[in-house]
Amino acid sequence: MKLVEAEAEGPVEGDAALVTPPVPPHRRVSVSLLLTLTVLVGTVVAIYVAFPARHNMLLTVALERHREPTPAWDLVSPTEPELHAWAIGLVGKDVPLPKGPLTITGARALMVLDRRAAQIELTIANDRITYLVQHHRGIAPDRSERVDSDLRAVAWRIGKYTCVAVGPNATATSWLAVFR
Repeated sequence: MKLVEAEAEGPVEGDAALVTPPVPPHRRVSVSLLLTLTVLVGTVVAIYVAFPARHNMLLTVALERHREPTPAWDLVSPTEPELHAWAIGLVGKDVPLPKGPLTITGARALMVLDRRAAQIELTIANDRITYLVQHHRGIAPDRSERVDSDLRAVAWRIGKYTCVAVGPNATATSWLAVFR
């Protein structure tokens, strides 16, 4: 079967019709597949370039804040009831706070991924520990851990909260016991 081109200038009256063969079906499919793959790959690459990865962002922020030399605290050396009331107002009801043999140095509010988080600095057995807690949204891993030079950062979920503790890697087993 042959197709007649509708847009082609036809023969002068009396001449034979101009007949062209059709485009083979495999060529149409391969061009369509190539176009689809190009658009799909381009979209995925654009998304990864435009939007940075956000997994473990709280863990990264906790490591950065732990390295700050002199943070400006909202509360300086608060008592446990003061800290608990402040954390409820900032993060929410039933906020998990560390308990045990520790000294609270200070606390301040942070914004991480456009949500409020509480940063608390503690001293546990002569180790300076940074503790962050935030009401999590979406899917978060149950536990993640990162060792960054001489520091260890551990993140875990408790109910609707994500908690992160950062301290010296050498004594991690002793200070992590307070958070279990």
